[in-house]
Amino acid sequence: MLTIGDLSRKTGVKIPTIRYYEQMGLLSPAERSEGNQRRYTKEQRERLSFIKHARELGLTIEAI
Repeated sequence: MLTIGDLSRKTGVKIPTIRYYEQMGLLSPAERSEGNQRRYTKEQRERLSFIKHARELGLTIEAI
């Protein structure tokens, strides 16, 4: 499980953008730890990498 900071460093996506993608429904909401920290899975990391790549190719959020 990755924290939002770890996820940001591994994917190169900024933390506010990760939260935005969650709000838009592009990324499933993260589980929360007992301390209420977001915890992301390998699948969510892969999905975020896919979204980032699609955005770099010029796809709109709606198209993704």
